[in-house]
Amino acid sequence: MGKKDLGYGFTNIDNKFILHYDRDVYSKFYKVIDLPTFEVIQSNGSSNHYFKDKNHVYLDSYMNSFCILEDVKPSDFEIIDFENGFASTTHWDYVFEVRLPYRFKKIKEIGGMYQNVDDDIYFAYHHKVEGADAATFEVLHGQVVGNVAKDKSHVYFRHEIVSEADAKSFSFLKECFSDAYYRECDHTFYALDRQSAFYIDTIAKNIKTIKTKNVEKFGFEVKDELGYAFDENYTYLFGKRKKRD
Repeated sequence: MGKKDLGYGFTNIDNKFILHYDRDVYSKFYKVIDLPTFEVIQSNGSSNHYFKDKNHVYLDSYMNSFCILEDVKPSDFEIIDFENGFASTTHWDYVFEVRLPYRFKKIKEIGGMYQNVDDDIYFAYHHKVEGADAATFEVLHGQVVGNVAKDKSHVYFRHEIVSEADAKSFSFLKECFSDAYYRECDHTFYALDRQSAFYIDTIAKNIKTIKTKNVEKFGFEVKDELGYAFDENYTYLFGKRKKRD
């Protein structure tokens, strides 16, 4: 049996299949991959791998399953930022497997996970925030939250409008950003506008409207390392309501 060490735990066996640490991988693509010329471009050995053969460039990462990069020639491919999945060709730029509709040089980072490209707003580089007003667009607590923003007309969670939220009065409860530790304090928060409260879980990609009777008395506190929101009648733990004692 002929073995070719490709590095980073990958092995070519007889130009018939590929192993990664003795596990058969990418078998569904063997009719496409040219195994004799298949090689690793760059890898971290675990969650990010770029490959090429004489015909294609391939990517397998924590952001996507194994795929062929669209419209990429191996001779015209450059990795710009391996950890963030930035790559480039003569005509196109890519973030992981996604081909961007613009070039990297046009990007203006505006905080969190948002970008301004010629006054169009994007979330995570390839989700266009439709209708966003670039002149008034602001990312709220971008260093901590990262995926909540607003402009003069709307509040946005990721790249979608939060239709229940009032942009003029929407803000996070400042107590969520104090030095007091509470469980999941890096991704669960509460916010208010003039008529409602909101529970936001940035990892679960969830924003929940809370119909409280008195917004002015809606608050937040930490007890026993748990973050509780509260109003006159209820407490809220991870957005779930419970009658106050």
